[in-house]
Amino acid sequence: MHIRRAKIVCTIGPASDDRSTLEQLIRAGMDVARLNFSHGSHEEHAKRIAVVREAAEACGKPVAVLQDLCGPKIRAGRFPGGTMPLAPDAQVTLVEDSKEGTEAAPGEIPIRYEGLAQDLEPGDLVQLDDGRVVLTVTKVDGLRVGATVTQPGPLRDRVGVHLPARRVRISTLTEKDKADLSFGLSLGVDYVALSFVRHESDVRLVRDICEAWGRPTPIVSKIETPSAIDRLEPIILASDAVMVARGDLGVELSPERVPIVQREILGLARIHQRPVIVATEMLQSMVTATRPTRAEASDVATAVFDGSDAVMLSQETASGNHPALVARMMARIIGEAEGSAYYKPPSSEQPGARANIPEAVSRNACDIARDIGARFLVAFTESGLTALYASKHRPVVPIIAFSPNESVRRRLALLWGVVPIKIDLLRDPDQMVERANAFLLANGFVSPGDKFVAIFGAPVGVSGTTNSIRVKVVE
Repeated sequence: MHIRRAKIVCTIGPASDDRSTLEQLIRAGMDVARLNFSHGSHEEHAKRIAVVREAAEACGKPVAVLQDLCGPKIRAGRFPGGTMPLAPDAQVTLVEDSKEGTEAAPGEIPIRYEGLAQDLEPGDLVQLDDGRVVLTVTKVDGLRVGATVTQPGPLRDRVGVHLPARRVRISTLTEKDKADLSFGLSLGVDYVALSFVRHESDVRLVRDICEAWGRPTPIVSKIETPSAIDRLEPIILASDAVMVARGDLGVELSPERVPIVQREILGLARIHQRPVIVATEMLQSMVTATRPTRAEASDVATAVFDGSDAVMLSQETASGNHPALVARMMARIIGEAEGSAYYKPPSSEQPGARANIPEAVSRNACDIARDIGARFLVAFTESGLTALYASKHRPVVPIIAFSPNESVRRRLALLWGVVPIKIDLLRDPDQMVERANAFLLANGFVSPGDKFVAIFGAPVGVSGTTNSIRVKVVE
């Protein structure tokens, strides 16, 4: 029986937010449902969270909800007729758009950013619609900015705008983000993704807000700015997980640098035992097509070979023509890569590095499972840390994580190789191991005579005390 190790994050949107489609997505392989708070109202997102929970319960599978905050995304305003074609070398004027809803005058591009003219100077590049349209600033005259179209194309209402990142003064956590975060925490989201992180203090601010709410929630830092690359290690250390957000990263950096930065992020996150999500345009052609391109299949497989904890679908499942088909294709590519002779995901272990006791126990349990030919590693966990440590060691066998805590089981859905399972709160290690034995046998995971390795803490029920390993021969 092959259990998929790398997890699948699916963005939920108009194409996928009904109960039937969500159940199809979960059965196709979705482990984490991403809600993009750049779009949609609180009412819409509340409904989506409720339906995701209902669909997950119906499918009998824990599914995490990832709230993705908008961040300081700068957007254009509105154009007459909803579009504005830009010809090569055309002269345009960028103006600060302070009134939502007003249409641009001919030859003007409204930008919803206060202090636009103060942050631009001649020679700067302004990129719109994820870099599909590029302008070069020629002059700054008071509050108006003259520019030449150096990469032409059509503009739509409210497309994203990228100004020189190091000069943008807007806070990473906007007032909208704070309101959205409070709303998400009130509904019990399982992860919070912070967009356009520039400094580790951005992450600490979100953590402080979560703790003030009494809902400490894991934070996923989206790496998508040059400032984040400059402070990559401290940002990773401040975060619970990271996302390689290749869309905006590919606009801020030259395209040829993005694969290198992706490797750098994966390498550092592995050392510091932080899960990594690789995101953006992984199966983009399947927004409309029924098959991915060969390059897209290779891209997903490469992320898997490099040890990514999860790969993400964005527009493909949020507004694409066939969300469940895309998720199934993603699962097939992952399964094929993981079943190949070339799949040797690197462990986070650093030779000679000191580890805490739970980490050392988890790592040794992984080694024992490999050496004795065990079928599974079984982790009994209150907080999820035991399963995380085992996951980052990249064992050769799947990790069955038993937890009595529903929110912990949902969060475990993001971790590589971890299968979260509900168990009643037990205080006796013998009962715990026997319960695991019965579950694995009843569900066809093992046969009599097979072995599994169990890890847990004594005294049982105390978080962070993983200190025991037990080998069990299935009866």
